[in-house]
Amino acid sequence: MTLDRFLDTIFGIHDPTITASHMAARAVFVFFLAFGYVKIAGIRTFGKFSAFDNLTAIIMGAILARSIVSDQPFFPSLGAALVIVLLHRFISWATFKNHKLGAILKGRPLLLVKDGEVQMHNMSKERITEEDIKETMRRTTHCTRIDEIKEAYLERSGQISIIAKDKSNW
Repeated sequence: MTLDRFLDTIFGIHDPTITASHMAARAVFVFFLAFGYVKIAGIRTFGKFSAFDNLTAIIMGAILARSIVSDQPFFPSLGAALVIVLLHRFISWATFKNHKLGAILKGRPLLLVKDGEVQMHNMSKERITEEDIKETMRRTTHCTRIDEIKEAYLERSGQISIIAKDKSNW
């Protein structure tokens, strides 16, 4: 049996309709292949979840899912997912080396509160409400009022970070 025929038998490479057993074999193969792709992309792709990382994960997941359950070309789909992973890796490297490029592609932190004063212009630009800030305050600090905040930022990841004022000076 040739390699082509073997792959066709296992994965349904040339079959016009793939069977449940083809999908199962593809799922097992793609599952383990995805581990390799995560190693190539770097664990931060699935840990930090910035907009940049989310985009990569969604596209990669969509391509890999279609390679399992649809009759689109199997190995070219896996190659397309690899291209996305390598592109993510390259952009991560490039933005690490060039901070201006990082700011363009990944964004910058945005000041939301400065010395207890809400920066309304910045908040409206990203549609962040005072309630969003208060929610983060309740989850991450012992502060309950915005005037207890030294600084609050909307981070590149989309999360809000808060630095409380030093209460010992009060």
